[in-house]
Amino acid sequence: MKRLFICIALFIVLAGVVADLRTGSLPDQSVKNSTRPVQTSSGQKAIETEVVEETTTEETSQEVIVEPGHTVLSVIEHLHQGPVPVSIQQIIDDFKELNGSLEPDEIQIGKTYLFPIYEKE
Repeated sequence: MKRLFICIALFIVLAGVVADLRTGSLPDQSVKNSTRPVQTSSGQKAIETEVVEETTTEETSQEVIVEPGHTVLSVIEHLHQGPVPVSIQQIIDDFKELNGSLEPDEIQIGKTYLFPIYEKE
């Protein structure tokens, strides 16, 4: 009986490893600056992101639709393709200013938000 449980456990682990290597188990964390298809319940739908110039500041912002696994910091780091040249507190303050005092931890999947874009120094 012990061998049977060991064989079943080994099979489950191997099946999980194979599935993970073939399709992956983490959500897609990429945010692109161009139109890309996203699977919805009704089929394919294009999502567009656009750069919006801010008139009150020298910074620019970009509209992004939040997907599972995204955080404000991960989206901004992806938009900058690496580290951001400002502090995390500055990112939080700018995000709140762009989105009507919305706290970064209150973002919702599928909603569109403005994310600040910073000039590299």
